[in-house]
Amino acid sequence: MPAFSEDARRALLLQALPEILPMASAYHSGWVVLQLLGVISGLSSERAQIVRHLRQLARARPLASVCIAGSADCGLLSVLHEALGDGIAALEVRIADRSPVPLALCRRYAGAMGFALTPELSDLRLAADAAAPRADLVLAHSLLSFIAPGERAALFGQLAARLAPSGSLLLYQSVRAQHGPAPLAYAPEQVERMVGASLAAQRTPALRLALLGEPELEHIVRAFCAAKVTHAVASSEELAAAARAAGLDPVRCERLSARALEGHRPATPDSRYVKWMVQGRRAG
Repeated sequence: MPAFSEDARRALLLQALPEILPMASAYHSGWVVLQLLGVISGLSSERAQIVRHLRQLARARPLASVCIAGSADCGLLSVLHEALGDGIAALEVRIADRSPVPLALCRRYAGAMGFALTPELSDLRLAADAAAPRADLVLAHSLLSFIAPGERAALFGQLAARLAPSGSLLLYQSVRAQHGPAPLAYAPEQVERMVGASLAAQRTPALRLALLGEPELEHIVRAFCAAKVTHAVASSEELAAAARAAGLDPVRCERLSARALEGHRPATPDSRYVKWMVQGRRAG
């Protein structure tokens, strides 16, 4: 099996563009395009820390099954691949998302790397199929940003219900205490800066996406900005309390390294936040 390679992941995203653009998912298409242009960094600034946590979990308890709960692309799957190496081939890996775009990208990634994957088109806020196997690990990143605050407790319960006895939830989430309860949306000047940065990158020979003309690229970026409306999480205490209320114990919260996040290029310009890891275990 090939080892994880950022160059290989980028090549796969490039190859997938003709497939995903016609799927007309403004958020997911824009997310991939903006990463390829280097305008946003995706998971790259957090990758090493997530890999470390995954390896710690795998050493503490052998993993036979993993469910990735929500994914913008194949980034989280590639982190799992990097952490476990050839061992991922022995796992039952499932990815659940309500959009077919990340499922298609993850199928493509798993096929290229030589391991099996089960895609699940579903809304994670709803109960999973009772006959579906339970996972030793449920892995999620930034999922709560796309869930209204009043629905988060139920979501934590559904994620916990996907766990096998003694299974772990490993969740990464940004905390933006200063934003308050209002949804997070792009201001007009932020949209213009994102468009300008994208067009500048497109004019750079090393980054240029030959498939896209500038008018089409601008449309993709503006559509992404319009689609990306999220909700702030107020504190790490909110995360820990929701995990405990879902029956997970013990629960551990750890702030990710600020040094690693210094080079992060956020999807929303001028976004200031800290990222937390939340780990909880279902009773055996």
